[in-house]
Amino acid sequence: MKRILLVLAALLLLGAVALGLGIWRSVAPTSGPRIEAGRAGKAVILVDLQEDYTGPNAKQPYPDSARLVSAANQLIEAARAGGWPVYLVRVAMPNDWYHRLMTGGTAVAGTQGAELDARLERTADMVEIVKTKSDAFSNPLLDAQLAARRVGQLYIAGLDAKFCVKQTIGGALNRGYAVNVVREGIATRHGTPLPELVGAYQAAGAVMKPLELACRELAAGTK
Repeated sequence: MKRILLVLAALLLLGAVALGLGIWRSVAPTSGPRIEAGRAGKAVILVDLQEDYTGPNAKQPYPDSARLVSAANQLIEAARAGGWPVYLVRVAMPNDWYHRLMTGGTAVAGTQGAELDARLERTADMVEIVKTKSDAFSNPLLDAQLAARRVGQLYIAGLDAKFCVKQTIGGALNRGYAVNVVREGIATRHGTPLPELVGAYQAAGAVMKPLELACRELAAGTK
């Protein structure tokens, strides 16, 4: 009996370690090849502005969702004026019992809550990037799209400043992109004060930009 209990304890420990590693991998920024020099293009990346977070029937609502969507739409308009691409990133967790339990049924694939906020000013040429991990670069389609457009400078906004925005910034910096974070376009509902998160972004190498300045730079076209 003692041996059986020891085996069960060992299995439980291994399971816990495996689960911990899986969670860590899902929230850590990714790495990839460094982008080549001379990529002067710009792009807007909007992260997880979805019905379950910013919509009227959100399961995990953000109180300043109207501000976030407004900032996103202003960035979209400026990028359109300057001829730059916009990438709409959304999370769609696997629709199984484990992920429904872990997320409280939030942003689960195939549900309305996983769709982008209907108030976003979408156009046919925008590319949607679907992910299951924090970092938007975990879907290789994003890096491939940016390479095809010769993009080297990013303007990032969205949710959550402590998790998916932070890890997407990290993934971009790991690849050598110049990263601008739009101050009015980010928010968090997870403990750490936003100024502290902003300080961490800047320490890592990102540049904070007011919305007005970001829009002027995008609308101007060439860098």
